[in-house]
Amino acid sequence: MDMNVYYQQNNTIKKHLKKTKMKLNSDIPSFKGFIRKSYLTKNDKDVNIFVNVYCFGIQSVSGVILTFHVMTDDGMLRSRVPISEIYIKEPVNDIPFHFKQLWDCFSENVSVISYDFLGYHKAQIVLKDGSKIWATYMFTVDWYDNPYSDEPSDYKCGHIFKADDGYLLCQPNNRVFWKDSNWVTKTMSEDLKQFKVDTNLPSVENQSNRWVTEDTNSFYYDIKLKKD
Repeated sequence: MDMNVYYQQNNTIKKHLKKTKMKLNSDIPSFKGFIRKSYLTKNDKDVNIFVNVYCFGIQSVSGVILTFHVMTDDGMLRSRVPISEIYIKEPVNDIPFHFKQLWDCFSENVSVISYDFLGYHKAQIVLKDGSKIWATYMFTVDWYDNPYSDEPSDYKCGHIFKADDGYLLCQPNNRVFWKDSNWVTKTMSEDLKQFKVDTNLPSVENQSNRWVTEDTNSFYYDIKLKKD
């Protein structure tokens, strides 16, 4: 094979792999909710009318709000519905969309997990203006393979909560104060500034004095310090 053709094909494959590894969409633990009819019709007269939906997936696009895939009870499928437009019940005291999610999505590479340990836990969420609201944990969205998530001091995941007032939230760890009557029995320190962000993730292999395994086929190999 001509080497130029080989390299062109190889680069094409690499580009394809780079594209296909992007997650973009992900399943979530499905749940019932509501969206304002005005979001569907773009008619302000419908702002106080709510439509039943089943939320079953998310889409994450870098630099914008987290969005959901939903199906209405009359069979309409809508994608890219912002988290700020979805409600668990008709909202009592709604808040601005940019309060519901503190940070835009970091990447198209996204994973979703529902932590059993956090399941149904209540938490107090501190909003961007300092006000506090109560909410219940649903699941967690986590991003990877982007400059922010790969930098320890910038890393953030997004916990999805249903607020007691009816709307959804996507908030990072440092805006959430968890409650658990069995485990969380102490009062959080008033000096929150003492807690610092992570600055590095250490590698156990990348050390100046390298430890190496013996050069044999032994299953129970020895480890020794490599001489300079």
